[in-house]
Amino acid sequence: MLSPRHVVSEIRDNFSSLQWWRDRVFVPFVVGTLTRLHPSYPGYDQAVHVMDEDWDTLIVLDACRADFFEETVDVNRFDAYSRVVSLGSHSSEWTRKNFQNESFEDTVYISANPHTTLLANNTFHELIEVWKEYDVSPNQIDPTEMVTIAKRANERYPNKRLIIHFMQPHGTGKLISEAENRIELYRATIPAVTDIVVELAAQIDGKTVITADHGELFTSGVRARLGINKHKPRLRFPNLVEVPWAEINNGQRRDIT
Repeated sequence: MLSPRHVVSEIRDNFSSLQWWRDRVFVPFVVGTLTRLHPSYPGYDQAVHVMDEDWDTLIVLDACRADFFEETVDVNRFDAYSRVVSLGSHSSEWTRKNFQNESFEDTVYISANPHTTLLANNTFHELIEVWKEYDVSPNQIDPTEMVTIAKRANERYPNKRLIIHFMQPHGTGKLISEAENRIELYRATIPAVTDIVVELAAQIDGKTVITADHGELFTSGVRARLGINKHKPRLRFPNLVEVPWAEINNGQRRDIT
């Protein structure tokens, strides 16, 4: 939660910026409230609290919406698959609602996402801040590097739950060639990173779940000009909060302590 001093300072610094008022006030608080009142949009009461669920390893694909996942990945390759509702429409909201002001000493978090550091730095047995180790944007951190770090953490902490937060498909991680069409680029990244994390799950004992922190909006015209695009917090559009939940069982469950 931002302090009143921080809020006042941010308003003062951005008072004359229409884009700031649009993105930080109008979209999350005006549009967001309307989406929460919409009778057919998924509410917070329907959302999954990831730490309450049954898994040994949780792999998070940043900004991976469920419908595109289902269209680009063969979900029959998993032991079980379903759609679930996320607690957030932005990484900051998802992190805050799942982890902030809690203590999970049985969990090690390997993160390419800076929001984990900003909002849940003292929450886990260990937070491995992968994003700090690279000069590139977190969205472009090579997912194979994440795999190496995750395997090392698994060897070091065989009795801990693992959360492994990849930044794909939010960014390509250089898995595929850049393209002008943002939707095509996003869609092509999903199966590419899924192949990598499925292979990782095959090398880690126990039950692995592949999910996402939130989805993504692709809009144009008036909606885009109003700032209702990409992913912003407090919105309950289905394409922003419906995420995959793919289960992979591999060998014996870990004895978590």
